[in-house]
Amino acid sequence: MDKNLEYLLGEYKDRMDYLAQSLAQGSVATIEEYRYICGQIRGLESACAVIVDLKNRMEKSDID
Repeated sequence: MDKNLEYLLGEYKDRMDYLAQSLAQGSVATIEEYRYICGQIRGLESACAVIVDLKNRMEKSDID
């Protein structure tokens, strides 16, 4: 995988872990904050999926 893609994927996963830990520790004070964090996690998951898809496309184009 391209080093830049690896970096992005790692950063996004670290951020998702941090946000998930915040939820698990009960440090969310309001329902609005909870919804915001859940939205952030969903967005980061989507971004990770796009990066993995791009990686697969790049690998396939190298083979062809």
